[in-house]
Amino acid sequence: MPLVSAVQVTVAFNNQKTLCEGQCGIDWSSADMVGMVKKRLAERFGNTVKLALVDLSAINRRSQALKKRLAGDNLFPPVLLINNEVRIPGEFDIRQLMDAVEVEREIDGTTV
Repeated sequence: MPLVSAVQVTVAFNNQKTLCEGQCGIDWSSADMVGMVKKRLAERFGNTVKLALVDLSAINRRSQALKKRLAGDNLFPPVLLINNEVRIPGEFDIRQLMDAVEVEREIDGTTV
């Protein structure tokens, strides 16, 4: 059986962005929300999916490089990247994230 690498899910968000009045979108700075997303990913995909969060308002090499890349493509956070490829630019919910991961796993042949 071939060795399967994990699908890398990256959520680029801006912690400084004010949520709209209706609380649209996921608050990626919330530990509770992130914990729930990690739990759902683990329940559905086991350890074949790794979640990374990148706060574009942070000042570090990774966030600044991703911020520059997204700005070059005229994309604004939040942005969902899977295996370093943009999959959903703009607001998305957990269902959309899960569906995008499922599609990626099918494309890569990592589904059971």
